[in-house]
Amino acid sequence: MVLRRARVVGWGVALLLVATLARAAASPDLSTPRRTLELFIDACRAGHPGQAAQALDLSMVPAAKREARGALLAKELKFVLDRKLWVSWDRIPDAPGATSPLLVGTIPLPTGAVPVTLDRDAQARWRVSAATVAEIPALYEIYGAGFLERRLPDTFFGARFLEIEVWQWLGLVVLLALALGGGTLLAKVGIGIGRKVARRTETKWDDALLEALTPPGHYLLGGALFAALDGLLKLAAPAQHAVDQIVRTELLIAATWLLMRFTGTAAAVLEARFTAAREPPHARAVKTQIEILRRVVAVAVVVLGTALVLMQFSIVRSLGTSLLASAGIAGIVFGLAAQRTISTLLAGIQLSITQPMRIGDTVIVENEWGWIEEITLTYVVVRVWDERRLVVPVTRFLDQPFQNWTKVAPQIMGTIFLYADYSVPVQRVREELERIVKADPLWDGRVVGLQVTDASERTVTLRALVSSADAGANWDLRCNVREKLLAYLHDLDHGRFLPRTRLQPHEAAATLTDGAAA
Repeated sequence: MVLRRARVVGWGVALLLVATLARAAASPDLSTPRRTLELFIDACRAGHPGQAAQALDLSMVPAAKREARGALLAKELKFVLDRKLWVSWDRIPDAPGATSPLLVGTIPLPTGAVPVTLDRDAQARWRVSAATVAEIPALYEIYGAGFLERRLPDTFFGARFLEIEVWQWLGLVVLLALALGGGTLLAKVGIGIGRKVARRTETKWDDALLEALTPPGHYLLGGALFAALDGLLKLAAPAQHAVDQIVRTELLIAATWLLMRFTGTAAAVLEARFTAAREPPHARAVKTQIEILRRVVAVAVVVLGTALVLMQFSIVRSLGTSLLASAGIAGIVFGLAAQRTISTLLAGIQLSITQPMRIGDTVIVENEWGWIEEITLTYVVVRVWDERRLVVPVTRFLDQPFQNWTKVAPQIMGTIFLYADYSVPVQRVREELERIVKADPLWDGRVVGLQVTDASERTVTLRALVSSADAGANWDLRCNVREKLLAYLHDLDHGRFLPRTRLQPHEAAATLTDGAAA
């Protein structure tokens, strides 16, 4: 008996719960604007357009047609909202007493923008306004299902991920493949036509610029093609916004890459054109200026491209705006913090303009002898004679002195010092020097001479002066001359003109006596 009563109570509770749920389904929660919109969207996504129609003001639709017409209008409105209106839920109040009518957003039409609004009726229920409902057919006529949607089965429209339906994901993959393939094909065709035209010209710069187009041009055209065709997928507004951001970022990166290649190619063309008919010192000067200018332009392009890419994302853009809002203190702090970096960059630009040294110059810096191999905006690479690389800040060449052996011309003179006895025949040594130098191909025919430049208590100093076309040749020439003059003095009268120590007779006798005593 007790068990039977418990069953009756259980069935009663179950029936009461079912009745409550049925009543809730029959009278949905439309007490606030946000709950009305949530009900409309959730019901449409669950495949219940009839339930979603309860969030619409169908007062202008005849009562006999409201059920069927309301379900159709709900599906069409949901379709249009997904693709043309990004609902900002933060702006939709969850309060019954919100201001009515409430503007959710606007959707453009050729005849003007259509406001999507919510109204509160006499029973304090919020619904999509009758004015908006009246515009649904016109909106769906323009933004409704297209060619693909009308021909795909319903299974492709049910599930969605990240506000993108199954068929749209498949469409994105297919469209990406078509865009990459089409961009590559268009680029190859365009570059091929350009090459045929370039072969008919006498200049070579057009061929070089076409070569610079090859890798980035494919991605640039592919991104443009994707941007032109992605409207066919009719993505939801949030998804379309994300896809547009990705495509714009790809286009900006490809454009930056293209400008970088153009900069490098233009620098190479200008260098070849302006250095071919110039003397080596002037050619090195032009090469240095072009190289520094190329680096400056490259840095500017990268900075601009990076800034434009970062501006695509609201988080970074907001951060930059907040930093710029305190421009007074932040500007001073940034200036002080970046003072050394800015001064280094300005020093690099000043170095390219004033040119105290150029690429290929022979210099002595930090007590090292070598050649200028690379000049950047912040440092200079010196290739030392023993193949080491000395990296020197550019400020070092502006703040401290250094030797530049090829500033005006690469020709240079070098000296060879020899020490000989007072009795050395200077004229004979001078004649031998001239004979040695004239027979050496490293001598440039400008300068050769020998002078007595010093005399100590035991020896005299002979200085030989020779010239060569550049510092490397002069070093080898001096080594050759030094070896041959030493050999000449060694063979001249059995080497009696080499440095020696003389003793007087009484000094010699004392020396012999000391030796015998020992």
